[in-house]
Amino acid sequence: MRNRIALSVLILLAGWASDAVAAEPVLKVGTAGDYKPLTWQDPLTGTYEGRAIDLISTFAKDKGYRIQFVKTTWPDLMKDLTDGDFQVAVGGISSTPGRAEKALMSQPVARTGKVALVRCGEQGDYESLKEIDQPSVRVVENRGGTNEKFALARLKHAILIIVPNNQMPFDYLKRDKADVMFTDSIEAVYLEDQNSGLCAVFPDKPYTHSDKVFLFAKDETALQQEFNGWLAHRK
Repeated sequence: MRNRIALSVLILLAGWASDAVAAEPVLKVGTAGDYKPLTWQDPLTGTYEGRAIDLISTFAKDKGYRIQFVKTTWPDLMKDLTDGDFQVAVGGISSTPGRAEKALMSQPVARTGKVALVRCGEQGDYESLKEIDQPSVRVVENRGGTNEKFALARLKHAILIIVPNNQMPFDYLKRDKADVMFTDSIEAVYLEDQNSGLCAVFPDKPYTHSDKVFLFAKDETALQQEFNGWLAHRK
């Protein structure tokens, strides 16, 4: 009899737990998962990690959301957001006028700027745009982000190589298939600190200054305001 009562209690508790999980509103979060140290998808487990992931996860926990991460890419990020694949996009996203037209932006979550990333020991060869923008210099960038836009806008003579994702440029540099990558100082400094063999050139003097933000779908005004209010109280 006691066993039956205990079993009944366990079943009821399990039911209540399931109802509680089901009652949590789902927060769909899009991220490319290829931008250390802000967002990274573990290739073995499929789980996400990084500073941006930690921030949105803490927000979700504090506000009672259950996160569902959605994989996206830099070329498709804005389309996926406007198509409703997710409510918010996070992880290394720069604030730009074009993005502001199509989405709602959070308050800045980080500040950074474009710098040159090269093989360690070669920083002295690429200390200025003039030295980089030479016919013999190979510059590699990932397609679809602000790195590519910066290179296209600033380079007239260098060889520009565009690759599909944000990890391939590092391999190109290490294998001497390219000489320079323009990326954000936050990523360049992280790679240098990880003893990757790649080093930032003047990371404290970037060519540009930009804010990293989270992007919310246009119809997610309440969510944007909730996040901004929460973020303001953390600072």
